[in-house]
Amino acid sequence: MICDNPQSHFIFIYHPDVVKGKRKYTLYQGREMTNGEVLKYWGKWLVLGEKQFIDGLAVKLDPYVENEQIPCIKYDRNPSANLGIKEIVLMVYCDRRNRDKVWDILKTFGIKLKAWVTEMETMALWMPGGILMERWLTTQNFAKSLEDEIRNDARMRLSYIHNNPDEIFTSWVQ
Repeated sequence: MICDNPQSHFIFIYHPDVVKGKRKYTLYQGREMTNGEVLKYWGKWLVLGEKQFIDGLAVKLDPYVENEQIPCIKYDRNPSANLGIKEIVLMVYCDRRNRDKVWDILKTFGIKLKAWVTEMETMALWMPGGILMERWLTTQNFAKSLEDEIRNDARMRLSYIHNNPDEIFTSWVQ
């Protein structure tokens, strides 16, 4: 199910049960993953391309999310110029233990560049001092006090995941 809220930077593809709140997308073998498992196993294949290509690919991949071969997908509505990215980034999420199966699906659509990023690596990039956090902040022209507040919020959210490995993972609104 493609979820396109025009107010969000991202377009999401979820299983309908995730949209209805009946289950989470971070499942492995039908069981909700803990924070520790997400840090250890969760990640994404990155696919870059022009808007028209990515929109078309999203439509083609939607059935794989609906039939639970791919847990979820998100992609940029527009290139993240404030992060120095000139193409749309499509993120195909899955458990590392299933990533080869998901890669096989992506290959059938002509995807050749293999770029896998773990969720732990992504979180490090968005921590205070991380390259994506700091690059984004420099483009926003926020007051220093707001920048500090944003850094503290990121530190709190991401540290919670690291410090509570046995709790069920809960994502935040994007």
